[in-house]
Amino acid sequence: MIQRRSAPPLAPAERRQKLLGAERATETFGRPGRHRVALGFANSYEIGMSNLGFQWVYRLFNREEDVTCERFFFDAQGSGRRGPRTLESDTPLAAFPLVAFSISWEMDYVHFLRILADARIPSDRRERTDDDPIVLIGGDCARINPLPLTPYADAFALGDGEKLVPGLAEVLRANLPRAAALERLGTLKGLYVPSVHGEHAETASEGKIVVDQFRSAEGPTREPPHTTILTPHTELSDKLLIEVARGCSEMCRFCWAAYAMAPQVRIPASSILAVAERCRPLTSRVGLIATAVADHPDILPILEGLSHLGFHIALSSIKIDAISEELLAILARQGEKSLAIAPEAGNERLRRAINKKVSDESLREKVRLIARAGFTNLKLYLQVGLPGETEQDVDDLVTMVDDLRLVMLEEGRKRGRLGTLVPSVNAFIPKPHTPFETEVLEDPDELARKLKKLDAAFRKMPNVTFRGMPVNEAIWEAYLARMGLESGPILAQAAAGAPVRTLVREHRETLLSVARPAARIDTARRGVFDLASRQASPWGFISKS
Repeated sequence: MIQRRSAPPLAPAERRQKLLGAERATETFGRPGRHRVALGFANSYEIGMSNLGFQWVYRLFNREEDVTCERFFFDAQGSGRRGPRTLESDTPLAAFPLVAFSISWEMDYVHFLRILADARIPSDRRERTDDDPIVLIGGDCARINPLPLTPYADAFALGDGEKLVPGLAEVLRANLPRAAALERLGTLKGLYVPSVHGEHAETASEGKIVVDQFRSAEGPTREPPHTTILTPHTELSDKLLIEVARGCSEMCRFCWAAYAMAPQVRIPASSILAVAERCRPLTSRVGLIATAVADHPDILPILEGLSHLGFHIALSSIKIDAISEELLAILARQGEKSLAIAPEAGNERLRRAINKKVSDESLREKVRLIARAGFTNLKLYLQVGLPGETEQDVDDLVTMVDDLRLVMLEEGRKRGRLGTLVPSVNAFIPKPHTPFETEVLEDPDELARKLKKLDAAFRKMPNVTFRGMPVNEAIWEAYLARMGLESGPILAQAAAGAPVRTLVREHRETLLSVARPAARIDTARRGVFDLASRQASPWGFISKS
């Protein structure tokens, strides 16, 4: 057999030209401004340019008078002696007065630290001088739990870009010395500045940093965040992303986004379709973004309008009770064969406990509609280790998947096309700002046993493809979500290149002391916010009002 060799990686200059040459902007900006921002995503170009929040903040900065924003990304191959540079002008990061990071996943903390080191920006914020940039972190992780990154970041942006970018731009234009600029940033709503407010926001008003975000009433006037630059070099190749809503009405007790982003902010169908029509000459592919896309009350008019414009439409995971024959018909007409839903648990009892309002009967009927509409690949997002889970719940997960598999096969045989079920099983990770924030990660040995049991059961089922979360990743992610200032040495080791399995092996006791704290869980109040525990947590100073 002839083995094909993969092409060698392109030199930085060649890769830069290739990426820039393939990009198409949905909005052009005026003349370059004097005040410059380097905006980075702590992961690859391919992943960063698939992130709508990152693209939208890039647009917002470039709309500001006399401000120019350039992008940079994490290069897993390393940036060599030159250090990381911006894509637009190939400028070193240290040359910018403001270096802003968008961090959406805790797993990217390591990339953030490596970028600082490669850029020769002092990692310790206290060692920076007027010759160094101000380092700012935004994105989901900034408002989940900023404390572990306070030794490295000068400021954190907590809230929506439209609310925060104008104030940041104003400080840039003031051209202040470093200390004065940080003082000014510390006066802005939604900005957390450790050197001004203290590591736990002790000197902030009432000891709290208030998130600056949209309210429900502002939805009708909000411009729909949408892709700024289209490119084939992403996982979402040339797809126009449009946010249709922020927040979720489902309020599952494990979901950070539902509680941190509440109340839900919905954008009118007319505004969404106006953006799509304007961008239609650039692409025929569109993706709708929301925590629960089909939760939008005008989802059918939106889908019909996009279809009439000639778009191929992609949806993220669909809320189960929002599935209808009409919705499925619109997607099926364009040849879509894959769909994803999130039952999360295998029976009604456990779904009720996590506030997932889906009955077994409804789930089975919705899957029947999906199969009947011609979809042949259905992904199920599921969890093990949920609070209050029993062995019977794990068995019921197997039974549920088998029942849904039989529904898919029964409907598929009628059409001569058998479907595939893909149960994707993650470990429950306790997240800050949720009613389950005081819960603990399941015992790792128990997690491994349950995942092995599921793997063995699903392997016996035809037309089922199982995907399970590695236990080491669950331990690491649970630690990253809840860690505090004690994390410094471990993060430094990770940034130096230690793989997750090594970190878990060498620091298992420390990681589990955070992921599985010894505090007793009051099962009678399970799923209810505990004010005292919240105030004592590393993220206790983050407030929504």
